[in-house]
Amino acid sequence: MRRIAKRWPPSNVSPDDQPPRSLRQAEKEHQAALSTIPQGKEQTRNARASFDALDKKKLREALLLEQGGLCVYCQQPLTDQGRRDSVPHVEHWRSLRDNPDQALHWNNLYLSCPTPTTCDGAKGKRRLAWSETDPELPWPTEVPYHDWIGFTSGGEAYVRTDARLDTATRRTLTLALNDCLESGQTRLSLLNLNARALVEARKAAIDSERKRLERDFPKSTVPMEERRARAKALLKKSSPLPSFISVRIAWLTRQTGKNKGPA
Repeated sequence: MRRIAKRWPPSNVSPDDQPPRSLRQAEKEHQAALSTIPQGKEQTRNARASFDALDKKKLREALLLEQGGLCVYCQQPLTDQGRRDSVPHVEHWRSLRDNPDQALHWNNLYLSCPTPTTCDGAKGKRRLAWSETDPELPWPTEVPYHDWIGFTSGGEAYVRTDARLDTATRRTLTLALNDCLESGQTRLSLLNLNARALVEARKAAIDSERKRLERDFPKSTVPMEERRARAKALLKKSSPLPSFISVRIAWLTRQTGKNKGPA
């Protein structure tokens, strides 16, 4: 997870056999319809119908571009191999059930990998919050998740102790990464971002950056300026971005390891 700069909403999200309609126009029409419906399940059903009426392929194309081709949660590459189980999910960051008014809001729409045990697959219909009374995690357009989440050199993600977070946000982020114990009961992770396969993939990403440095500097210590320049260059790459980009940058800038701060 890292901060995402949202682009302009898609100019046409209608199926090809319907008149063109921008996402903003569709959202405006949805809000008008929603204002005539009492709060509750009927609003949720209406929100789902409004969302289902959009052309998901057009949404995915726009989201894929602004996310650099990576899953909004785990940062693995998003690829559509023509199979139903390989199609990235258009994800509501704030749940449609609890936020029917944000069903078509551009800042609430992201692309998640289709992995059934992590990310949107792990989240399901749950809120991104520790409890029903806690606020959901902020949109990645609003906060620097890449400054809040750190990594060990072995690829494990953790919530940084130096991140200035309130208690609710810190415990929700922790639950997004791992299963947690509460009153002797195990609570399943919201996103399961420390699933074994993801930890191993992040470790492999670190190893690939290490090998590049060893190849280019076989007999000398790599200057910190060079490491920072390489980290900066990763972010400048055109879509798709390198997979697991946050852990690559953390390792290059020597920020891997518990309680590591900026180098």
